[in-house]
Amino acid sequence: MQNSGNNVLFVTNEDEIVNQLSDQLILLRNIDCILIRLYTDACDSIDIDRPQSIIISCSNREEEADCLETIRLMKRHTIVPIILVLREYNEDFIKEANKAGISDCVTVEYGHSEILMRTIWSLQKNEMRETHKKNIRLLEQLKIIDEKTGFYTLKQNKRVLENEIGYLTENHLDAVLMGITPNRNSDIKISKERLDETIKKNVRGSDIVVMFNETTYFLILTNTNLSGAMIVWSRITKTIGEEGVLCGCITDVEQKPLSQLQTLITNGLEVSLSAPNNFIAINEDDDEQNEGRWLKASGEKSERNIKLFKQIFDKKLSGIIKPIFEFAKKSAKRKLPKINFEIVEDKSGIKMVVSKEDKISTFSIEHPGSSYINVSFVHEGLDSPENKTTKMEFDEINETIIKELIDSFITEYMSYAH
Repeated sequence: MQNSGNNVLFVTNEDEIVNQLSDQLILLRNIDCILIRLYTDACDSIDIDRPQSIIISCSNREEEADCLETIRLMKRHTIVPIILVLREYNEDFIKEANKAGISDCVTVEYGHSEILMRTIWSLQKNEMRETHKKNIRLLEQLKIIDEKTGFYTLKQNKRVLENEIGYLTENHLDAVLMGITPNRNSDIKISKERLDETIKKNVRGSDIVVMFNETTYFLILTNTNLSGAMIVWSRITKTIGEEGVLCGCITDVEQKPLSQLQTLITNGLEVSLSAPNNFIAINEDDDEQNEGRWLKASGEKSERNIKLFKQIFDKKLSGIIKPIFEFAKKSAKRKLPKINFEIVEDKSGIKMVVSKEDKISTFSIEHPGSSYINVSFVHEGLDSPENKTTKMEFDEINETIIKELIDSFITEYMSYAH
């Protein structure tokens, strides 16, 4: 018979830690039950006892592999939050455990009361999740949410938008409203099912997708700005894989009423039919008084889009790309002292120039003023040059990719120069 309170599953292979924590965990409600299980019995207990919170302890380095495997197995059986308890802080193991599926981590040294509080928080989180699930099920039954996509349907869509925009405005939260619709001028037509799947794949769980009409989607992207929204647009168009099949428009929500936002997005989608990349970004200077001006000046809007993409690139350049270039230069100089390495930065981007006598090669990452980045290898004065330029999306440029590109570039140079 199911316990009428909460079941807290405590997974451990060590008796001592059970004795240490039981005094604190017993401070939960009298109707709550603490279930102590070995690693090997954890999944069976999840299926039988249906716990509302899970604690797993890892007492030493020898247990780490078994602990990670148990976490992975448990995540196949439940979405209940898992708290990892450690004897001592171990950053590398915590990272691996996070990948495996833990929701929280605490070390014994923080005190037993801390573990109690984390457990209570975990129970509250699970209760909120269950309540949310029931509410979603009700909205699906009322046909307000599409059961397959999780998007809000045409039924009550205006009320949904008013509620979401009102909440953001009242709480002064950052958000961007994006409109997406198939390009009616395109020869290539995409199905609604394919577009549904693409949008669902590229938005976060906290984002809101509402069907504005039969073919137009309104996306409320929370905790983001225009630059972040443009990256979402790039991901969506990249996933679609066909150029010019979608039209898009974005604007900041910032204290604007729904009527104004609706006008800006619907008119913006019309302008996007003839805009570069079929995309329009309406910045904070646009309002109802100057709508007519910008709607007639799509060229000016294109320049604003370019500026926003340039801001994204500059941020990546200073925060990710340049530091990696500098580190790679120092590392390469130590390994290859007879070769010259130089880093050149200009308005268009950054270059690494490698040279020895008349053999010069350049690796560059540049922003051409569009929604993508150019990555180039140029070899001069070499017997077998393989010059190439590749277009990459903004979200493709990360620390790992840049390091791999630099390694590949230097390897090519060494191969051709000798």
